[in-house]
Amino acid sequence: MAHPFLLVIPAVALPALALFVERAGRVRISERHHSHHDTYVVPVSFTRSLVIAMAFMGCLGIVLAVACAMVEFFPTPDDVLVFFDSFIATAFLMWWVIRRYKVSVFSDHLVVTPFFGSHVLVLYDEIDVLEWAGTRKGSGYRDLVIWAGGHGTVRISGMVDVEQILMAIDRFDALPRVKGGILS
Repeated sequence: MAHPFLLVIPAVALPALALFVERAGRVRISERHHSHHDTYVVPVSFTRSLVIAMAFMGCLGIVLAVACAMVEFFPTPDDVLVFFDSFIATAFLMWWVIRRYKVSVFSDHLVVTPFFGSHVLVLYDEIDVLEWAGTRKGSGYRDLVIWAGGHGTVRISGMVDVEQILMAIDRFDALPRVKGGILS
């Protein structure tokens, strides 16, 4: 199998890279107000939690691999490091994708940078329906699906401040009506 030292590299490098990007990158405020638009991103507390989890699992993996090598347990140090490296690689990919997501709100349109794919532009005048979807996220909001031109144009994740985005869109006429506590 591979030399255990080679398997230590991802356990150290990926959390270190994520930590460096979190610390040295641009300031990630979940709500930024600019002169002509506002931008909403996933809260930094969530992305930092992923980085801390990666670092913790990297350290734990190295410690357990050393313990397995010293006492000659089964599994081997390689098996332990491969398990922890796969967790770290998955968490790193999730962190990278989540950091990409943002919603920029302008006076007459919004631009969503989704988790995957290219930017989506939505003109407020073309919105047909706004509907809630999915389960509540940590922010307390569900996802908001925007329908324009007869099809689902974009889904705004409930991880960002959906309430502020709704206020900027100012198309409450497109939301479903509530009768007696039950959506009509």
